[in-house]
Amino acid sequence: MVKIGGRRAWGVVAAISMCVFFAGGAFAATEFRLSNQFPASHHVSKGLVFFAEKVTELSKGEMKANVFDSAQLFKDTEVVEAVQEGLVEVALVPVNKWSGMIPAADVFEMPFVFSDLSSPKKFLDAGAGTLLDEEFQKMGAKVVFWVDYGLVQFFNSKRTLRVPDDFKGLKIRTFSSGTADTVTALGGTPVVISSSEMYMALQRGTVDGATTGMPAAVSRKIFEVQKYMTMANYTTAQFVVQANLKWWSALSDEQRDVLLKAGDEAAAWIRDAIADSELEAEKTIRDAGVEVTTFTPEERELFVKATESVRTDFANKTGDLGRKLIEMALAVE
Repeated sequence: MVKIGGRRAWGVVAAISMCVFFAGGAFAATEFRLSNQFPASHHVSKGLVFFAEKVTELSKGEMKANVFDSAQLFKDTEVVEAVQEGLVEVALVPVNKWSGMIPAADVFEMPFVFSDLSSPKKFLDAGAGTLLDEEFQKMGAKVVFWVDYGLVQFFNSKRTLRVPDDFKGLKIRTFSSGTADTVTALGGTPVVISSSEMYMALQRGTVDGATTGMPAAVSRKIFEVQKYMTMANYTTAQFVVQANLKWWSALSDEQRDVLLKAGDEAAAWIRDAIADSELEAEKTIRDAGVEVTTFTPEERELFVKATESVRTDFANKTGDLGRKLIEMALAVE
């Protein structure tokens, strides 16, 4: 294995794997790799295994996807370039890793645009998926299927957060520019901290609270050092399984159809797993004694208005595409 410019490439193996086609049958048989940064135990990883199994089933054994978990091939900071350059055929990509080249990809981090777990799919099906895929293809990547990750909530150790003014004076851990802008708009002070350092920062009082998903809060045991959770459903994380465009274009129509059908089934499987995971996590958090606040429609509207500047700035910075995406997202709600 050769390391090139901080990326792990497979050299000749990568080149060969993109050309392993055998004559015979309805398909030209092929085997490919799928890079995944999550551990094998994660429900997204299990969904990718489901996808691989469906690929084999639908192609009657003529195609095979080999899933490499735990960033064995590429880290999330490397994977976009790996897909573009054909260092891997297919990969799970955090959508926000595209934002440097496609700023509108940050639409999923806009506050109070998606209200529940069904919202991202409605948004993508309404045309957003097609618009974004067109942009990705200009950059050398083709969407195979979208991967929902769940909704993001607010935790803190100081007080109930029911109206925007409750955020004033609070230092809140954030994980991206979009979440930081939201906390700022609400009157809080954002502090970007990695998920691995979040527990210690909350325990020591380096920050007063954190923004994260419920399953992540359980896996990181955030409920041990936080007293309050606001179930705001204020933003979401989104991933996408993408193929190198040249590799994808070299496939037959039948092969591409297999991957898309397997992707549709895997996306549905993962959405169901997320719903189960969110319910289990909420129960664990409540059982731990955390006070949970859920917005009324009127309270949510206060937060929508308070964060209008974040969505407006996004639309101004991302041009027509960003404005279209925001309008689509709000329309499906």
